[in-house]
Amino acid sequence: MLGVSIRTCRRLHVLAGLVAILLAVFHAIVGAATKGTFSLQTPRNLWALIAILSFCVQLIPLALRHLSYEIALRIHQLLSFVFAYAVWRHIPSVGLSPQLYLYIVSGIFLTAVALQLGLVCYRNKLGLCRARISFDLNTIKVRLHLRRPLKLDAGQYINLWVPAASFWSLTQTHPFTVVSWSHKPQEFLDLFIQPRRGFTNDLNSLSEYGPTTSIVLFSGPHEQPWRTDGYENILLIATGFGIAAHLPYLRKLIYDHHTRTVPLRRIHLVWQIDDLDIGIAAQQLLNKALAEDSLDGDYILRISIYLQSNNTEKVSFGSRATVYPGKVPLKDVLTVEVAERYARSKTGILVSTAGSFQDELMALLRADAYNNLDLMLMEYQP
Repeated sequence: MLGVSIRTCRRLHVLAGLVAILLAVFHAIVGAATKGTFSLQTPRNLWALIAILSFCVQLIPLALRHLSYEIALRIHQLLSFVFAYAVWRHIPSVGLSPQLYLYIVSGIFLTAVALQLGLVCYRNKLGLCRARISFDLNTIKVRLHLRRPLKLDAGQYINLWVPAASFWSLTQTHPFTVVSWSHKPQEFLDLFIQPRRGFTNDLNSLSEYGPTTSIVLFSGPHEQPWRTDGYENILLIATGFGIAAHLPYLRKLIYDHHTRTVPLRRIHLVWQIDDLDIGIAAQQLLNKALAEDSLDGDYILRISIYLQSNNTEKVSFGSRATVYPGKVPLKDVLTVEVAERYARSKTGILVSTAGSFQDELMALLRADAYNNLDLMLMEYQP
């Protein structure tokens, strides 16, 4: 709602938790030092112990999140409510001052929830949207039919609620990057999703016997997008489903170029994939961007796809896209990009890649002194 990224929200959440732990430990030490005794027969002390235990048990969902993220999240939320209730019971009931801070925090929380709920109701027009869900070539595609047209910036995401996916999905919302983009408010939102465990596996099950339609609810759009209007050259680097983060930027950049709102001269998409299935699944979306690029005959988009297979030769893939065998030669790509650009022009690199690939790119940028080159990490990293 405030345009804050998921990454920033998570960091603030972790920071708030650490501060709360430090304050609780300090409070417990000071209390034990001044009072000397700690009897559990006293209700206040018992609730204090429950609050401390609920904090310590938070380590359990941290250990479980790699096995089942949904279960870990619910345990974390439940323990947080237990902690808040225990703190409320622990605070002296005599006088308003001790409980005033808790009332203020609760009021801010409830106000934020009410505002978010009101925004969700407005954008969903006090009802539920319909979504067409399909699965093909190891890719889940979702198209939301909106009840009210919505304007999105490239790179923004929505939180999606699909109650029919499974029993647990009734209490879950999941963030997904919107791959469609238009300079006008959109009546449809397209999602390009990697099937994994948990919620995405439930989505896959919905379309097991073919495309299906389901009722959904969404919140958003969220995220403050990267500004790309000051660059003459844009290099987009993706691995696997990281292409989802770049698809809306491709269309926006091409539109901005044709309307002469940015000084953009060149766009190069470099995409590394493990097999052709995902490439074929995204081919229609990429060809749509290429078709828009050729509207006035002034081509600025080039697509290079690297397929990690020993049985692949250099071949054309659709219109003005080429498939190369092997891994992306990152150093060569960066060298060519710098050599082919105009002198003193700026290059922006948008990245949505696997961790190891990202580490290699960072190492290259640190080792070689590239001038006028800015790195931007997308919110979604596969």
